[in-house]
Amino acid sequence: MSETADIVVVGGGIIGCSVVYHLAQLFEPSVRIVLCDRGPIAGATSGSCMGHLMVTPDDPQAYALTRTSVDLWRELHDRVAGFDYNPTGALYLADDEADVELFDVLRQQFVDRGDSADLLDPKQLRELEPGLAEDLPGALFYPGDGVVLPMLACGAMLRGARQRNPNVIVRPHCAVTGFERDGDRIASVVTERGSIATTTVVNTCGVWAPMLAELLGVQRLPIHPRAGNLAITGHHVSPIRTQLLEVGYVRFAHARTEVDPTGASGDPGGHAVNMQPQTNGGCLIGSTRQFCGMQKQVNRELLWRSLARAERYAPGIAVAPIVRTWVGLRPYSEDNRPLIGPWPDIPGLWIAAGHEGLGISMAPVTGLLLAQQLAGEAPTVDVTPYLPGRFAR
Repeated sequence: MSETADIVVVGGGIIGCSVVYHLAQLFEPSVRIVLCDRGPIAGATSGSCMGHLMVTPDDPQAYALTRTSVDLWRELHDRVAGFDYNPTGALYLADDEADVELFDVLRQQFVDRGDSADLLDPKQLRELEPGLAEDLPGALFYPGDGVVLPMLACGAMLRGARQRNPNVIVRPHCAVTGFERDGDRIASVVTERGSIATTTVVNTCGVWAPMLAELLGVQRLPIHPRAGNLAITGHHVSPIRTQLLEVGYVRFAHARTEVDPTGASGDPGGHAVNMQPQTNGGCLIGSTRQFCGMQKQVNRELLWRSLARAERYAPGIAVAPIVRTWVGLRPYSEDNRPLIGPWPDIPGLWIAAGHEGLGISMAPVTGLLLAQQLAGEAPTVDVTPYLPGRFAR
């Protein structure tokens, strides 16, 4: 195979599919866009993660990025559909009265962004979610969050891209093995099926993004795999209808870690409850975090602790059959912000990776911002904090 493309996107997960979708919307249908992945589409992280669409209010920049992206998910559902979009909202739960104080902090953060969230007393909480433990002291309900099924969402994005641009080509099981250069510029992408002549490459490989960049001689990108153990129940046994998070989840999940992300010092891992109702009546249960390299072996101790914590909030989990457990790898960047934009040292190389646990949430806005930069349009959200050049030497 020897062909030509205007843009080659490498990585067929949710970020890569979103980049292709938005490129197809912004560029003329004559622009040839090729998506390559070494395996099936959505066959890696996007096929082994939770589908939380989460608005994070802790600072204005994070709120603008995540809120814009969750709104784009709704627009995608209205335009394309077919990916089990469920606007559940999110219940932040307290374990005891000490946790209740955090509700006011989180609620004020939403208010400061011009948004709102509702404080629920124990009676209101049980009316909304009768399957929760009776001694919970209340909750904070934010209506803006939701859930999607990421594998189906990847397919929906690619369908939407091809509807707009018939020159979108998807090549699963087509590993990139190298690049050819013309001076400092990219001249072609070499795959196991042949070469694709192009001057523009978008690296959306997630935890594998550093490996792809190394093929171009780039210093190792500061992205590290962060494992998460997950469990899912059988169908029609979920004790919950709303997405549940313990109130400390945001701080645990999305703060910059103090642990060595290389895993060299031995990360013991941690957990905080995140439970998602599925459209089939099942319940997806997480969430653990641990730096342990690329290994994907279930950490039974962490998983057990995560399930026990879930039972504390929703006792019905104790009798719900667990039908599958597995591990996914999140791409964690060293400053806890994704990389979205051009790599300054190699003309034609673009990066969209490093979202850690917010890759599903941020996928639409990431694809949009990357496509807008390539098209020379003003970005919808300020991209300055996310430009990869902050890591270039």
